[in-house]
Amino acid sequence: MSAGSNRGWTAPGGGDGSTEFGSGSPGDSLGGAGCSLKSAGGDVRAGVPGRGIGALPISDRMKMNAGLVPRCKTLADVGCDHAYTAIYLTACGRAGRCIAMDVAAGPLARAEENIRRYGLEERIETRRSDGLAGLRPGEADVIMIGGMGGPLMLDILRRGLACVRAARALVLQPQSELEEFRRGLRQLSLAVLAEDMCCEGGKYYTAIYAENAERSMPGDCKQEETAERGLSAWLLERYGPCLIAGRHPVLREFLQRELQKKEKLAARLAGQATEKSRERQKVLAEELQEISRLLELF
Repeated sequence: MSAGSNRGWTAPGGGDGSTEFGSGSPGDSLGGAGCSLKSAGGDVRAGVPGRGIGALPISDRMKMNAGLVPRCKTLADVGCDHAYTAIYLTACGRAGRCIAMDVAAGPLARAEENIRRYGLEERIETRRSDGLAGLRPGEADVIMIGGMGGPLMLDILRRGLACVRAARALVLQPQSELEEFRRGLRQLSLAVLAEDMCCEGGKYYTAIYAENAERSMPGDCKQEETAERGLSAWLLERYGPCLIAGRHPVLREFLQRELQKKEKLAARLAGQATEKSRERQKVLAEELQEISRLLELF
């Protein structure tokens, strides 16, 4: 299943240079001259004007990340790997230019080769950088970081806080510890304004759009507003306030799988009488009740 339409999602910001998304929900096709999307064996084909190239392999996960990137003057792609997402967003006109950064020489060399292949050397610059260390504050108005664990991503944000504060928006796709990651964003005064989710190769991925809290606009999706539904902080931090508020179809699918896994684990523990197993059974029972309650909202 590809990135689903997030029902109830609205683009944050808008007007006078603030956040501007393409039409539709995160993960929808990106418009723009010279850019077209066609599913082909799980890939997305992006035509770059004047190059006569073949397919640019953009996975559902990368397409989801790209769908949350607002139109910007300069995009910093941290951990760019092959630079396909940077190439895609630049060729589509979503980003005026891009700074593609990676800590490893190998991926950066592949990125440079791909950038040359698509004729975007004048619009995409590569830098070898440990996180945001190679970026100057204010140099990029949008920062995108994806494909790495949540704790590592939080460390990058903390160490590059000056760049984070100077940026207009961040698109973040942590691969693990989402509960801890969302708490970390709140501690950094970063407001989660939109989220998207997809399933690719049997694995579930979440992308987050965030802004510095003092710049966020009233009415955007915030954890405090979603909490008014009476949902616990555990549910909101683990599964995402915006995904819950939008009744995201992929989240529903993920919750159903989570419920089944926890039910099977509870059944295995039922016959055990150790103190540790009894404590685990109690926690599982609470989690099952919470997830069941959340599923009732869908």
